[in-house]
Amino acid sequence: MKYWLELAANPLFILKKLQIEALSGYSGFIKGRVLDIGCGLRPYARYLRAKIYVGIDILAEVKPDIRSRCDPLPFKDGSFDSVICTEVLEHILRPQACLAQINKALKKGGIVYITVPQSWCLHYEPDDYWRFTRYGIETLVKEAGFEIVAMRRIGGVFSLAGVRLVDVAWTVIRNCLGSLGGKFAEQAATALCLGFSLLFYILAKLGDGIDQRDALGWAVLAKK
Repeated sequence: MKYWLELAANPLFILKKLQIEALSGYSGFIKGRVLDIGCGLRPYARYLRAKIYVGIDILAEVKPDIRSRCDPLPFKDGSFDSVICTEVLEHILRPQACLAQINKALKKGGIVYITVPQSWCLHYEPDDYWRFTRYGIETLVKEAGFEIVAMRRIGGVFSLAGVRLVDVAWTVIRNCLGSLGGKFAEQAATALCLGFSLLFYILAKLGDGIDQRDALGWAVLAKK
């Protein structure tokens, strides 16, 4: 129940649900001493079989275990069994350097799980530099010295249309209700948009497989 309540409170319900589904499909590989790069509020920690979980982020307000960028990573070579790096590489000017640092931080045979956007609006500006096709992220990961274990498309044309329409509607409603208070306006906008999120999520599950060319993003599981 808590899981669904947290998702329902997120205006990006469709995107977050699909990202959790992608991670859950590979979570059995992500274990041992785990590093979460760009951990934010640690939304994926509960899905990992980590003996030790270390979250790093540059934002002090999310209270990471270590406040740091990914280039360089402040760890000895081979310090981790697994690394996750979700929705981070698009915000790094030189993503190849970050991937090289991840390779150094992993033990031989270690696993890295990466997600990147293919289609999304500008966000966290001005530090928003890249979008990745399947072939682009696959090439970067291989060039960093990893072997691809699996790749998964996150979303398709229906989920892409749904999440963007809901995001725009949420922003308009929040701005219209702004005089009532920032937090209240955000919660009201989320509540009003939830029905549309659920509708488009169902349409996405039914229709995203029709055309393989569109994607919200890609999930990559790779081994050092």
